Amino acid sequence: MSERPPVTDWATDFDHLSEEWAANGPEILADLRERCPVAQTERFYGAYLVTRHDDIVETARATETFSNCITAVNTNHPDNIKLDLSPITLDPPEHGPVRRPLLPSFSPKATDELEPTVVAMAERLLDDMGDRKLVDGALDFAQLLPVEVMGHLFGVSAEMGPTFRQWVDGMLKEGQIDLDIARKAASEVQQFFAAQLADREAMGDDAPDDLVTMVLNAEAELGDGSTRPFGRKERIGALFVLMLGGIDTTWSTLGSMLFHLGSHPDDLKRLVNEPELMPTAIEEFLRYYSPVTIARYITEDADIAGCPVSGGRRVLLSYPSANRDPDYFENPDELILDRQNNRHMAFGVGVHRCLGSNLARMELRVGLTAWLERYPNFELAVEPDEVKWSVGPIRGPRSVPIRILD
Repeated sequence: MSERPPVTDWATDFDHLSEEWAANGPEILADLRERCPVAQTERFYGAYLVTRHDDIVETARATETFSNCITAVNTNHPDNIKLDLSPITLDPPEHGPVRRPLLPSFSPKATDELEPTVVAMAERLLDDMGDRKLVDGALDFAQLLPVEVMGHLFGVSAEMGPTFRQWVDGMLKEGQIDLDIARKAASEVQQFFAAQLADREAMGDDAPDDLVTMVLNAEAELGDGSTRPFGRKERIGALFVLMLGGIDTTWSTLGSMLFHLGSHPDDLKRLVNEPELMPTAIEEFLRYYSPVTIARYITEDADIAGCPVSGGRRVLLSYPSANRDPDYFENPDELILDRQNNRHMAFGVGVHRCLGSNLARMELRVGLTAWLERYPNFELAVEPDEVKWSVGPIRGPRSVPIRILD
């Protein structure tokens, strides 16, 4: 892999796949919000980066000009990566009919029914850590819980967990730099879900009540009130997106929460002593450590906040930057556990807002509650600036070394 040229100026030459960005993203974005709210680069066949809250909202909602047919900016040419990953790569009016049948599986009711299972999973993962005084909050816990949850929802063996993690890393991390890794992972995921769908179809009425069966039986709602079954590509695409969206975003946020509490003893003590703060704390962690930066494909020449942008290129919408915009949040660079006015966009904005937000919030609450009940006193075992953060569209700590205290 060739060495990445250093960035000369983040406003005119940004590289969101660099290690410098991974380490210092919040600081870089704060600078850009102030002096260049729409940055650009000639890397990645030309791309743009939007950093201010209101500009991101406006761009995300203008789906005719800023299409969701591409959701990543990497070294692949835009013409080569218009994947069929329904519903996320569809725009209105095609998007809604494919998205709506998926929503009941992630409703508050469905999430509440799943919660006891997730509690048991979290407790077992903590049991597996035994009496060790040095653990890795990311590798031993945060990265395992969402994988187990999604495996359960897909109705597959827990032994698939390491493979799921490998696929997610291959597509959202290493694969953003090395496209051969991404292609291999994507092909394996598609083959896996094609086989799972074939299995459920062969079972007929005996198929288990899981997400694979739900997608197999899903019907798109057409404008005239009629319905049609999902096509093969729609089925595989939906399962593909549910796996990606249900794993890395959640484990990145949960890992960030443990990183923060391990390096901020006052916040840890307060949350342990005031568990009633958990709901607002979860929302604040989501705002402060928002993991997702999403891309859009520019269908025609346009402008964003008065800045001309060229059709055929891609634009990054930085939800992490929007969630620290001082024009929208008071004291945005402070994590305030009881913050009341917190209309963050960690789950996106507009028609493509994350359909699994109820599930993610429940997993974060259950995971953090279980951890704090087991380990009410812990600290980061390294200096905060020694923790490495992932490269790619999802930002989270790669490893969170933690020392358990008495």
